[in-house]
Amino acid sequence: MTDQTDISQLSPARRAALYGALTALALVAGYVEVLVPLPVTVPGVKLGLGNAIVLFALVRLGARPAALLMLAKVLCTTLLFANLQMLVFSLTGGVLSWAVMAVAVRSGIFSVVATSVLGGIAHNAGQLLMVALLLSPQVALVNAPVLAVAGTICGAAIGVLVRAVLAAVPGEVRHG
Repeated sequence: MTDQTDISQLSPARRAALYGALTALALVAGYVEVLVPLPVTVPGVKLGLGNAIVLFALVRLGARPAALLMLAKVLCTTLLFANLQMLVFSLTGGVLSWAVMAVAVRSGIFSVVATSVLGGIAHNAGQLLMVALLLSPQVALVNAPVLAVAGTICGAAIGVLVRAVLAAVPGEVRHG
């Protein structure tokens, strides 16, 4: 899982095109997610389709490109499909999810599916932390079990999707 495309070998134009394409994919995934609500009444429960693109980038391109993609995804998705108040929740969840997944990928001991589950749980934990700090610790505690289960289930689904995409999408791979 630690094989990564050596993006330093890409020209600046190709690198910009790759980042643009991945950002566009993440935004389309975020839009699709808005159109397909999950049958859960707890706020914050989402499938995490945009995070599939971040995980793909993390595995194939490395931590820094994935972090930039995650930031672009959060900022653009918030501006297009949410409100600025949601930016704090999305950004906290996104940063924590990215950090946990980056450590998991770097360790080399977790599968893509396990990494995605860890990322889903971390994303929800980050959002709950902000809910506790800004709104109500009680609301965060009440919603924590549902969001932990949702992070596990949705993270597993996204992990299976990303595993299939990684297997299907060829790429230059460097070892080490």
